Amino acid sequence: MEALFRLIIFTKMSHRFFKYDKNYILKEAQSVHKVFLLHYTFKKARRYYYDLHNPLGIVDDTIQQIIECESPAISNLDYIYDCLAGIYRFKFGQNQLEMLFDGTSHFEKYSDDWKKSYKSWVKEFCLKPAFLKAVLEATVFYPEGRKSELAINRAKVFIDDHFDLKIYKHKGIILRKTA
Repeated sequence: MEALFRLIIFTKMSHRFFKYDKNYILKEAQSVHKVFLLHYTFKKARRYYYDLHNPLGIVDDTIQQIIECESPAISNLDYIYDCLAGIYRFKFGQNQLEMLFDGTSHFEKYSDDWKKSYKSWVKEFCLKPAFLKAVLEATVFYPEGRKSELAINRAKVFIDDHFDLKIYKHKGIILRKTA
C-alpha cells in the first residue's frame, strides 16, 4: 500500500519529458537510485580525471583541491541526472510491461537496466574532457553561483549533442533533424 501511495505522489510531482512519458515504474526506479548514481558520477569523474590528466600522481593545486573536497556539491548534478533519465525513458521506456519469467519484479528489472545504462554512459562521457570538466566544476571547483550553472549547461549541451536531440523545458525531448 505504501509503495502505491509513493507511486501516486511521485507521478503527480514528476516532470514529463515527452508526450507519452508514462512509464511510472521506470520513473520510480530512477528516482530511488538517484543519490547513489549521482555519487557514482562524481567518483567516476574524479577517478577518470586522475587517470587521464595526472597519470604520474603529481599533486598540484587542482589535484589537491579535488582531494580535499570532503563534501562535493552532488546536488548540482541533479539536472544532468534528470536529463539522462528522461532520455533513457524516451529511448528505452515502454508503457507495455513485458512478461518476466525469472521471478524478478518489473521494478527490479527496470532498476538493473537503468543502472547498467547509466553507468555505461557515465564511463563513456568521462572520456570526454568537456563532460569531465563540467562535472568537476559543478561539484568541486565552483559548487555555488553562476560558474556552476554554466558548467551544468555545458554538460547538458554535451549530452544533447551525444544523443542528437534537444531537451526543452516546456516542449520536452525533440529529436534533431539531420540532413
